[in-house]
Amino acid sequence: MARKKRNQFDVDEIYRGLRTNIEFSQMDDAIQVINVVSTIPNEGKSTIACNLARIMAAKYKNVLLIDCDLRNASVHKTLQISNRSGLTNIISEFREGVSIQSYEGVQNVQFDGGYALSVITAGHRVPNPSEVLGSKRLAKFLDQARQEFGYIIIDCPPMAVASDAIPLCNVSDGVLYVVDSKSSDKRKVKAAINDVERNGGHVMGVVLNKVESASDSNYGYGYGYGYGGEDNGKKKKKK
Repeated sequence: MARKKRNQFDVDEIYRGLRTNIEFSQMDDAIQVINVVSTIPNEGKSTIACNLARIMAAKYKNVLLIDCDLRNASVHKTLQISNRSGLTNIISEFREGVSIQSYEGVQNVQFDGGYALSVITAGHRVPNPSEVLGSKRLAKFLDQARQEFGYIIIDCPPMAVASDAIPLCNVSDGVLYVVDSKSSDKRKVKAAINDVERNGGHVMGVVLNKVESASDSNYGYGYGYGYGGEDNGKKKKKK
């Protein structure tokens, strides 16, 4: 899940720091559902979503990771698990009041240390990802998931690819926006962040990915993150 040039302890420490920042950011309003978003594909958002969910699960029970990037699903590849049944399958079968854990598409991934993470991969490919992600069934599914899980991490589609990410903007309590330090276009990033907030999302932090480490050349790439920004307005409270 992490680049081999960093040892696992270093990687875990980075994500523990990110987890701590998330914890501090919810002093006024609880943050339960977190969207992980980027502007374009291959900026590292899926790896970050998987690692963040894993580190959250190491401390908290009932953490759920959902792959909503239906055009370019990769959570199952990162975690090396099956994608035979996942989100699209669950949405097609979803019934209100039925426990999320009862669906075949929910997998429990065990990690060293004795903790587990619930994962819903993308599932079967569908011809209409935007319609699935914007459906009432998905909204009701997420409402049910809120009742069963303490934290929900959503790997979202890139903002600049089709319109798949738009319906997901207002379903979360906070958005982590992933930026590739090597190749991201600042104007496109700013425009995409504006789109997130215009559609009801609250960008609570920016994760700068693929940052070269000056202190240790063996580290290769790393992560940086920042909180706050020019627009520090209150996020919507989800019910």
